[in-house]
Amino acid sequence: MSRKSAERKLDATADDYQRDLVKLIRSFSHGHHLYTVFSDFVELCALAISNSVDRLQFEVREKRYLEIVAKYSRDEVERFPQMLGLLTMSFELRVQSSRKASEGGASACSGGLTDVLGQIYMMLELGNARAGQYFTPYSVSHLMALMTVGDGGEEVREGGFMRLQEPACGAGGMVIATAHALADAGRNYQQTMHATCIDIDQCCIHMTFVQLSLLGIPAVVVHGNALTLDVWGLWYTPAHVLVGWRWKLERRQERRMARLSADPDPAPADGYTHDVDIAHVCEEPEGEVATVVERPSLRSAPVASPPTATSLAEMFEESAAATNAVSMFAKIDQLALF
Repeated sequence: MSRKSAERKLDATADDYQRDLVKLIRSFSHGHHLYTVFSDFVELCALAISNSVDRLQFEVREKRYLEIVAKYSRDEVERFPQMLGLLTMSFELRVQSSRKASEGGASACSGGLTDVLGQIYMMLELGNARAGQYFTPYSVSHLMALMTVGDGGEEVREGGFMRLQEPACGAGGMVIATAHALADAGRNYQQTMHATCIDIDQCCIHMTFVQLSLLGIPAVVVHGNALTLDVWGLWYTPAHVLVGWRWKLERRQERRMARLSADPDPAPADGYTHDVDIAHVCEEPEGEVATVVERPSLRSAPVASPPTATSLAEMFEESAAATNAVSMFAKIDQLALF
């Protein structure tokens, strides 16, 4: 998509706060590169939000905050809080629109939640096109969430909440779309979902963390590589810290381990022993997709047994366990929960 096409699309879908935010970002262009301004903006927002709830990492992140603002004049520094205010008001407007639409029994796809920062990031052509960095259009993410998540009913009834695990989160659009789908179904996504988000790009991590924090989505956002299992940083949204989600996740993990201990070798849904390949197709032009490819093996005959996984997240974890591999999400749980 050309810049002009992206600008026309943003102009057609953006609210006034989002348009004013773009204007303020562009106001730095006479003295700074737009990518630097945007990445510094989202990092400053992430650092400020994190330091309000995460005291263990306060000193390091406060030092980083001061390093960034030192690059700008006093007048320029004063624009950053204005930009955060505009972003906050944009989400507030969209949450209200989504709530009204849900109460009326209609989808708020056109005026409800959306990937605000991701849209701006792509419209300003800040993505790394050479590396194939393209964000999935929000309308597509929302449709995927509606198809795969629905209202999250079964998983919420069984575990109290659903877990969303995103190995290449971008700006967090898929997580926002899942929250959107739950809101459309009349569920409070702040209570019925928790997200673990990973990305190798630090700017993407900051975008995801800021947007999920402003929407009140409990999440652990990880700067890391889902393929190599490297982890370089953990970011906890205020909703995760203040509402006790660490305790909720620990209790759920304990129940899951107890269930697996009672039935240590459950048969797969189709009765075969499987060889499992985890293929991660990252940042294709159509978007970011994580796929699980299963190859049935003839080592065992089919037997009648019900499936044990009740969600895509659990399928991912059980696939890794079947090969005695430690998944990225299991590693994150070990780092973040215990």
